Amino acid sequence: MKKSLLLTIVLIGVSVQLFAQCTANTKSITLNGTSSYVSFTTDSNLHIDSAITVEAWIKPTAFGASNFSNSIVCKHSWSLNGEQGFVLRCGGSGQLSFTFCGVDSLGAPQSWKDIVSPINVITLNTWTHVAASFDGDSSRLFVNGIQVASSYFHGTIKPNTAFPMRIGRLADANQTQTRYFSGQIDEVRIWKIAKPQSEILAGYNRHISPTSNGLVGYWNFNIASGTTVPDQTSSGNTGTFNTITLSTNVPFYWSTTLPVITANGLNLSSTVAYTYQWNYNGQPITNATTQNYTAAQNGTYTVSITDSIGCPAISNPVIVNSVGIIEMGNMQQIKFYNGDGYVRVDANNGIDIKNICIYNCGGSLITELKTPSNSNTINTERIIPGVYLVMVMTENDIYRSKIFIK
Repeated sequence: MKKSLLLTIVLIGVSVQLFAQCTANTKSITLNGTSSYVSFTTDSNLHIDSAITVEAWIKPTAFGASNFSNSIVCKHSWSLNGEQGFVLRCGGSGQLSFTFCGVDSLGAPQSWKDIVSPINVITLNTWTHVAASFDGDSSRLFVNGIQVASSYFHGTIKPNTAFPMRIGRLADANQTQTRYFSGQIDEVRIWKIAKPQSEILAGYNRHISPTSNGLVGYWNFNIASGTTVPDQTSSGNTGTFNTITLSTNVPFYWSTTLPVITANGLNLSSTVAYTYQWNYNGQPITNATTQNYTAAQNGTYTVSITDSIGCPAISNPVIVNSVGIIEMGNMQQIKFYNGDGYVRVDANNGIDIKNICIYNCGGSLITELKTPSNSNTINTERIIPGVYLVMVMTENDIYRSKIFIK
């Protein structure tokens, strides 16, 4: 069967980025320390009673007198139905603290289970990532992904059902004390799992997928304007700004790195990722889920990946147009000569050469010899020196070879 003349693999310079939640960080919120906070109307999915992790980036501009003076993420109260809930906060001499109302193994409520860091783990006017976790046995505090304190308690958390969460001040609306936060906050995340240090370190300075396992609340504040901030997860807990301003000063500027496909003939290889899915002409290829794939037909290939944090991305497309093409070399049917100022192709065994083409490395046709004469020779004296591709089409096959024209 006659085949049309085809080009080799070509990279197309089109960048495709998926899922805005995994793109670069652009905004944070600024709180004045006297009236600024983010409020929520309902948050029933945050009535967490077992394992938990709370994270945020903070850049405080002032500390209150005690380690609990400045509320970062507050979901605790005591004016209705007694002590309940949890809170991550800071203050004093640069200390971080986390507390929750405990329930022991017999089901009896226990007063606040506090864990407090050493002094000076947080510095004013400096972006710092803070996190707290509880796994049913131990509470832990982390600063920039490094554990700075731990405390033992075997039990659960008495969830706060009295008041919705607030960011930047006390959740308990009946209190005259407010414990406002002064400074900037970004990337607030709440998980219903106790994340190990390795996972906190892996994701603290980058955006994450809102479908990450165990994530029940995620506010990254990357909005253009307005007074509401969406929850990036499916929980749908939209926050409302109260005397808050948006800032372009952020703790990190990171985006998912697009995977790169390396082509070696028909063998395609992706840069390292967590998961892979090869696509042909925009459609997933069944069972093509490893780092490498061998093209089986001509067309456009991409690879969709997720990175170690679950952020997805898709590669630039690669066009494969060399399936069925035979490499020239010591072939008995076709012999190739690269002489001084000419290229000649000889065919044996009665093979009829239809045309000979020379392409540059960008895939552009430089010269073509159609229905060649017996000499099958192309003059190359006027071609700029460099590496080129010679394509020879016969009645039934296509042959190719790289050449260097002097």
